Amino acid sequence: MDVLLVNPRFNGVSEVSPLSLECLAAPLLAEGLSVAIVDMDIGSEEEAPSLLMDALEGGKPPVMGVTTLSGSIAAALAACGTAKKIHPFIKTVLGGIHATVLHEEILRGYKEVDVVVRGEGEKTLPELIKGNFAMASLEKIAGISYRQDLRILCNPDRPLLKDLEDMAMPAFQLLDNRGYRTRSLSSSRGCYHNCRFCSIQSLYQGMVCPEPLEKIFIGIRDLRNAGAKRIMFTDDNFTFHPGRVREICGMMIQEGLAQGVEFYVRGRIDDFCRQPVVAQWLSEAGFKAVYVGAESGAQEILDRYGKGMATADLKRGVSYCIEQNLMPVVSFILFGPWDTGETMLKTIRLAKELFANGAEIAYTECLIPFPGTPVQGELKKDGKWRESKGVYYFESYTDMAMDRVLKTCGLARAMARLIYGDEALFPVRRVYYEFSLLEYLIQGQRPPVYDSWLVLLSTAGRDDAREKNRRQIEAAMGDILSITSNSSKSTSV
Repeated sequence: MDVLLVNPRFNGVSEVSPLSLECLAAPLLAEGLSVAIVDMDIGSEEEAPSLLMDALEGGKPPVMGVTTLSGSIAAALAACGTAKKIHPFIKTVLGGIHATVLHEEILRGYKEVDVVVRGEGEKTLPELIKGNFAMASLEKIAGISYRQDLRILCNPDRPLLKDLEDMAMPAFQLLDNRGYRTRSLSSSRGCYHNCRFCSIQSLYQGMVCPEPLEKIFIGIRDLRNAGAKRIMFTDDNFTFHPGRVREICGMMIQEGLAQGVEFYVRGRIDDFCRQPVVAQWLSEAGFKAVYVGAESGAQEILDRYGKGMATADLKRGVSYCIEQNLMPVVSFILFGPWDTGETMLKTIRLAKELFANGAEIAYTECLIPFPGTPVQGELKKDGKWRESKGVYYFESYTDMAMDRVLKTCGLARAMARLIYGDEALFPVRRVYYEFSLLEYLIQGQRPPVYDSWLVLLSTAGRDDAREKNRRQIEAAMGDILSITSNSSKSTSV
């Protein structure tokens, strides 16, 4: 093996194949190099280290490339450390958005990383390997940072790829469908929008680079031939140009590409407001769902995030998708730096309304202020950005305690499992139930449905496991309600 590419462990529930590594492997294969991909984010936590160890010991690669997001940086650094222990002379290369933003900090603090590739790596990594990492060749390679003696050297940026036509097709053959519910594909890179919490802007600076249509269709055929039953377009925003969506969908219908395959996509809900027919095109072409970020039900929070949309857009866009049998999967950020109890309630109530109208809903408990984002810059300037062992968080501008929010969310989750967990449709309704319980807890009130459930429990006979859970919930609720019951609504959590 010449090169080992590694997707570090994040949470072990990855359902989508790591397209970035398949794209990175393609030009290496074109250079005649042998490449393998190890995905440590599938399977159990116990199995992940052995996947890496087996590849390192069996293949003895002289180069290992690791991609990382902010949430997986600790695992990425650990993988580099493992590689150095097994093969002290292996060259370790770190890439991805997190490494791009914090390249100097990483090289200064972690000797197990030899080189950081900033930005896109399809041209940079082959140059590194062809140059055998010799210092004379490193000086000529754009887009890298590296260590020379005690100095950190940062070469000039490499321009973003503007023409993807000549780039090789992703090396889909290096991964099979085992372990993945969905295979991934991309029709573009970058996003025009400027959401202040999004790290993609630190890489693409508001540019969008589309893939040639023929490459998109070749990719779909290749994945279908490899047995893929579900394909996810992982574009930062697939719906950025209605004319392009129409063209892609038209060709997919003409070529019959949806036969035996379901398609999924990420987009912007306000794009559907501007062109409602986009939902129809996607549905007719075989797309089953669109993943969109609503973020908040409070207009003032949307404005803070720079979303450039109104809460009314969320409702209209969702309705257009539902009408065309295209499932909108709408995600929210429950708690951010400027949220209050009141804005959180607005988010919960909007989410419940969208669910009642047919959408699926999901949520992140707290905003993560990733390095390099405008939100992180503002928090850092104001002394409210925090980092601990690779975990990024914030202090609220409204004096709300994050640990209290997290405890309240955990309580709602436990109560939902206890009350509704036996329902057949619980996985579909879980977030709705959690939000319904949170709506009371945030205001310092006991959820009536919980007290009703207690009455039923008392007549259902003894169940030691449920009784134990009940006692734990009562203790947690007593702790939370003792704090919230006399608080103002704006800071009740």
